[in-house]
Amino acid sequence: MITIALLLSLSQVPQSAASAAPKAADEYIIGPQDVLNVTVFGEPDASRAAVTVDNDGTIDCPYIGRVQAGGQSPRALENVIRDRLAKGFLVNPSVSVEVVKYRSKSVIVQGQVRSPGEFILQGNVSIMSVLAQAGSLTPDAGSYVLISRRGPNAQPEEIRVSRRQLESGQAQNIPLKDGDTIVVPKAETFFVLGVVRSPGQYTYVEGLTLERALSLAGGASDRAATNRITIERRVNGNIEKIKGRLSDLIQPNDTIKVPTRVF
Repeated sequence: MITIALLLSLSQVPQSAASAAPKAADEYIIGPQDVLNVTVFGEPDASRAAVTVDNDGTIDCPYIGRVQAGGQSPRALENVIRDRLAKGFLVNPSVSVEVVKYRSKSVIVQGQVRSPGEFILQGNVSIMSVLAQAGSLTPDAGSYVLISRRGPNAQPEEIRVSRRQLESGQAQNIPLKDGDTIVVPKAETFFVLGVVRSPGQYTYVEGLTLERALSLAGGASDRAATNRITIERRVNGNIEKIKGRLSDLIQPNDTIKVPTRVF
């Protein structure tokens, strides 16, 4: 089987991608087992370092007791603590909440990656960062990545991310959620047969044209009848023969046949 080297170099993606954008930290939703630093400036007795969010989503704060942290962003929690401290405890307190260890949310990566498994979401990270943690895609990876999750009303939801989006960086804007499963399928293939320089089976990539497919096979030979190229494609269980044009898009499992020219 002839394959094309399509290894996506995701190892260059910074592991701290979430911290690069302050907005992502603001939007991160705290959950059980996350570890927080709660700082009340100028009031060390009111501050807490490395406090773990309990399973019920609460933390214990000096002066004000239990506070609901789970389900809130760090900025929202700051406001809650500040408002409660201001009610009879401190005058105009200034509060900072920082997530120092992310433990509450994870995703699973399966398929054609070098190190599949479960990964902790270090803040609001993107699919790019998680794939990098999984060791990047293998050469057998397909033309897309599938994110499966529970959508509204607990209905299954799937997000398809193309290799082109990954390679261009567009996928950096696709955040992950707790419980997501990322599946990297094996590459689909197509065949080029007939009078080309390297007939055989090739790895399919999204957006592949007939012209590009022929070039992957080394191009048509001098004896090829390029005006009679056909594409055989299975449609609803039947094989259809399509007269090929160089601009035609190839589909997975297509068979391209290049006949010999009649002299």
